[in-house]
Amino acid sequence: MPDFEKKDQSPTVATRQAEPKPRWGLRIGLGIAAVALLAIVYLIVRLFLPVWWATNIGNQTQGSLSSGIILGLVYGFVFTFVPLLIIWQARYKKVSWPWKSVIVIVAILLAIPNLLTLSIYANSSSAAAKARSMIDISATYFPSWSIGGAAAALVLFVGIAAFWHLWHSRGKKLKAMKSDMKTQAALRDAESSAPTAESGRDGSRPVAWSPTENAEHPKSAN
Repeated sequence: MPDFEKKDQSPTVATRQAEPKPRWGLRIGLGIAAVALLAIVYLIVRLFLPVWWATNIGNQTQGSLSSGIILGLVYGFVFTFVPLLIIWQARYKKVSWPWKSVIVIVAILLAIPNLLTLSIYANSSSAAAKARSMIDISATYFPSWSIGGAAAALVLFVGIAAFWHLWHSRGKKLKAMKSDMKTQAALRDAESSAPTAESGRDGSRPVAWSPTENAEHPKSAN
């Protein structure tokens, strides 16, 4: 084999040898760890959190019906309205995608109290059934008023969003009208300042001929 062929092939062989081999063992281990972590989180959410949340609500209401109503209304309204306001900020074009994901995560974290209440009544496990019985005894009206507070927060948010949209569109129309008026005024000023076709080159208008001038000065007419 000629020397130039060996020189051409030697860098390719060196780069192939320098490339790191994929660590499949590490990847498989990380995948198994991620699945195990998700399973642990699922078991905690399904078995532990419903009873813990029901116990926490019962300790706050102390079996009082009025406390259950007020607490449910406050929890449902605040932890629905505030997350909606936060997640609404992701609509701006100036916000980059990483920050939009952060905004969504923060909104979900703030909605956890309502999500915990929802998980109790949307879950069919024995822990959820125990949590439901605990809430029915210690905070009877908490779930229903929590739903009412969340519905009121949603209605208020939709009203604010609709009002903001109308106000924003009205502002855009006013700006467009003002810009059109300025453009028309500039065109009128330009037309009034420009010399007409009958004007002289220096911008002065020619003097119109009158027959009385020739009658008074016949010599000038000749």
